Amino acid sequence: MVEAVTGKNRNRWFVFTAAFLIIFCCAASSAFSVFAEPLRKAVNGTASQVAFTLTLYQFFMACFGVASGWIMDRFGAKKLMYVGGLVFGLGWGLTAFVHSLPLLYLTVGLMAGAGNGIMYNPALLTALKWFPEKRGTISGFLLAAASLGPLVLAKVGAVLCDKFGMNGFIPIGLAYLIICWAVGWLMDSPEQVDNTGTATTATVESNDYTPGQMLKTGRFWLMLALFAISCTAGIMLIGSLSPIAQVQLSMTPITAANMVVINTLANFCGRLITGRLTDKLGQTKTLALILILTMVGLGGLSVAHNVWFFAIFLILLGASFGGVLVVYPTLTSSVFGQTHSGTNYGIMFFGYAIGALLGPQIAARFIDQSAGVGAYRGAYMVAICVALVGLVIDVFLIAKKIGTKEKEQ
Repeated sequence: MVEAVTGKNRNRWFVFTAAFLIIFCCAASSAFSVFAEPLRKAVNGTASQVAFTLTLYQFFMACFGVASGWIMDRFGAKKLMYVGGLVFGLGWGLTAFVHSLPLLYLTVGLMAGAGNGIMYNPALLTALKWFPEKRGTISGFLLAAASLGPLVLAKVGAVLCDKFGMNGFIPIGLAYLIICWAVGWLMDSPEQVDNTGTATTATVESNDYTPGQMLKTGRFWLMLALFAISCTAGIMLIGSLSPIAQVQLSMTPITAANMVVINTLANFCGRLITGRLTDKLGQTKTLALILILTMVGLGGLSVAHNVWFFAIFLILLGASFGGVLVVYPTLTSSVFGQTHSGTNYGIMFFGYAIGALLGPQIAARFIDQSAGVGAYRGAYMVAICVALVGLVIDVFLIAKKIGTKEKEQ
């Protein structure tokens, strides 16, 4: 028998599609390296000065993510998509006219970062509210969009900048603005959705924490530390993947780019698989598996001097790192409730910002260029130790039955 599709059931897939496209656009920052050289020439700065733009982007993304979560909890996500789409699109589009570092920091760092923060978490969390019976799976599909976005932008952006120079940023900004506005009106949030996807009257559950109450719990600080650690371990090496492949495998920059593609595809698949695992095992048990695979991947990469072995362990690392962002939205709402999930996850998302800031810095300090093919061995070992600390924290949370399937049931 074919199940009838109700209006509410059908609408939730419209919301999912809108969130998928918005997150696809927000993932643009991951392809920033494509624009590094044209931007460096335009602003007459050093590579590190241009790279600092991405640090600012992540910082403002996290800051505005908290503010947008607060607004979403009170007024819904729809208006945020219009404001965020405008700021995000203008940030990228106005970069075409940038000729100094301060202006680059303003357009990409502040404006694009703020626009991302205004849209990303509200789009994700609004869509998840429509799928309470399979939040992990839906989170995996939505976060997979963040893996596809850089693949498209890296190619399109490179072609546009090669053909039009800095003016290539204008169609990029316009495209983001048009896409976000075209689907933003679909981002309605149900007060509460039952297991069949039907909207019902909202109720306050016993585990609904306000942001202030959440911040006073030990669970929050452990989860924040675990988020930061889980991201740091992966970002430490993923962020340096191309130079690692060039040094460790004696690859050319063009050939090393294939490793970046392999990592991106592994990241995409890992997010889909993690979503399913989260629904089956619970969040903290899935995180334990992620951290174990991260350590195995890092350990294998540290001794891999053959392309095939390197690729195998890179797939493990890329897939596991991709799963961290899938787990945390559902873990946060599972532990601290749905009522204030926008603000609460916005605050929790600072864990990712911490990892994105510390990961590359820690990796840089443990690179020994004089060691030849073993230049990154110290960075591998530090990353493994970081992941091990995260696993210890996660095992403690599992022992307390936080984010486990047993607790949810």
